[in-house]
Amino acid sequence: MKQSISFKSIALAALLALQFATPARAQVTEFGLFDHLSVGLTLGTTGTGVDVAAPIGNFLQVRAGYNFFSGFTYSEKIDYRAKGKKERGKTEAKAKNYMSTAHLLLDAYPFPKIPLHATAGFYFGTDEIVKIENTIPVKDFDPGEGIAIGDYIVEFDRDGYGHGAIKVNKFRPYLGIGYGRAVPRKRIGVSGDLGVMIWGKPRVFEKQTGTDQEAFRDDFGSDSDKYYDFIAKFPVWPVLTIRITGRIL
Repeated sequence: MKQSISFKSIALAALLALQFATPARAQVTEFGLFDHLSVGLTLGTTGTGVDVAAPIGNFLQVRAGYNFFSGFTYSEKIDYRAKGKKERGKTEAKAKNYMSTAHLLLDAYPFPKIPLHATAGFYFGTDEIVKIENTIPVKDFDPGEGIAIGDYIVEFDRDGYGHGAIKVNKFRPYLGIGYGRAVPRKRIGVSGDLGVMIWGKPRVFEKQTGTDQEAFRDDFGSDSDKYYDFIAKFPVWPVLTIRITGRIL
């Protein structure tokens, strides 16, 4: 959290410095081909990010950047099947969510005087978005048994720990709409975006060895891992971001 606050403070200070250090220009009335450049600070469901943007004429603007999503950690009781028992028991587990990504987006502005835009492009990041493992070792278990993540079994290692990961596609197409210009006509601008990052159906993998393997799937009826139960229903991640922009060219 301290790193995130420090990063945002530095980025905001840089934008303000650019505002006062660069000679003032009149408001832009016409955009050409990459004849202006802006730097932006973003905050939203993709984390905290920085990007740069340039116009491609009056109707298109392109932006590229990186989003820092340090994630959060939470604990819950998770199911497992003990040795010689039909009923499943529960053990304490810890999960960490993280999702840093790079992106390349193209904004289309159909109305010259209104900064309403439609956006298409992609995000790209690591395939792991959640790591899950039990924090208390399970002593009595049959070979092939492990913690239950949704309808998947992540097998225990010899010490009684199950190490699992929820994975999605690394390449994630994006579609959305927004208001505001990535390259503002004035020196400073604010814009917002709403859309979806399409990452496919989340899957569960075991991390016992150097090579991750997809976990064994079974039908347990109700899921014990509430986080997986929630995200498994959606092949997309909702994107809501606010962008503060400083035009430097």
